Amino acid sequence: MAIEVYDEKKLYLSTPSKKTGLEVHELINRCEPLDLNSSYLYFIQSHYFTKTCAIATYANKVVGFVSGFISPLSHNTLFIWQVAIDQDFRGRGLALKLIQFILQQNNAIEFIETTVTQSNESSLRLFNKLSETLNTQIKREIFLDQQQHFLNQHDSEYLFRIGPFKLQKE
Repeated sequence: MAIEVYDEKKLYLSTPSKKTGLEVHELINRCEPLDLNSSYLYFIQSHYFTKTCAIATYANKVVGFVSGFISPLSHNTLFIWQVAIDQDFRGRGLALKLIQFILQQNNAIEFIETTVTQSNESSLRLFNKLSETLNTQIKREIFLDQQQHFLNQHDSEYLFRIGPFKLQKE
């Protein structure tokens, strides 16, 4: 399958809505090995968490999604939960652009947290690039242990804490 050449001027970043919830679910389903949650969850995220989620659309089709929420433990921390980019749009910095779009909507954020397995090379690259772009560091620690929490049914998840940083107002 040939990769479609696209015009970046037709790529739109925005907040999701209930209208895009099902398309987000379908995108996640296409993005193995991401964990697919119920379509209901993506409707909830797209309705109640619009300021901490972002979508990319191209030719009226959702081709990228980043979901997150403000941590209830620390109101200056954005937790990034899922990042999904359609196969034809990977490797072009779209995930980074979506996260930056979310940060523009939330100027009180000073830290980003996420969890990543050591085998998830694309997420490791993304969050290292994000840390570099924000001119800050990443602290890593075990969050969910493969043996203790997952009974060896899932790789260990490492908590990445990126920050502190201050965004420049545009």
